[in-house]
Amino acid sequence: MTDLIGYQERVEWMGAEVLTLAEVWPPRPRAVIVGINPSLTSVTAGHYYQGQGARGRIMMLVKVGLMTLSDGDRHLERTAPEAGVGFADLVRRPTPSAADLPKSEVEHGRAQFEAKMAALAIYAPPVHALSGKKAQPGYQSEMTSWGARVFNLPRPYLKGELAAEVMATLSLK
Repeated sequence: MTDLIGYQERVEWMGAEVLTLAEVWPPRPRAVIVGINPSLTSVTAGHYYQGQGARGRIMMLVKVGLMTLSDGDRHLERTAPEAGVGFADLVRRPTPSAADLPKSEVEHGRAQFEAKMAALAIYAPPVHALSGKKAQPGYQSEMTSWGARVFNLPRPYLKGELAAEVMATLSLK
């Protein structure tokens, strides 16, 4: 068995052991950034949001002040909990693409996650899984079954001024 690096952990997922990323839960959570499942790139690196597209989207949250990134620190798992921000995935098993996940596995992960807390999502698939509706940028009109508000970040190709309008609605209190 190889040593774990960064935030890697081995967990039991639907009857099999998988190498994944440990969930990051701050002591006093105010938001959890929810992915559909970890990317293989992130699991290999041992840190959340390592792909170029994911990194750009997570930096949108740094820019609006949800959390900070220390000079020279590339890994938000260290600074996000201080701001009350956590990281989790609905499905703990990494895949090359979220499209590779069977609906039953997403439902299994959703049921486990609903017991944990409110959500802030950076991708549409977890928003869709949590609300059961197609995700639009910004706060969703429907709350989760446990009463949480869900915010979906704008897509990277949304025009800058429209993305700024959506991000301006993000209430961090």
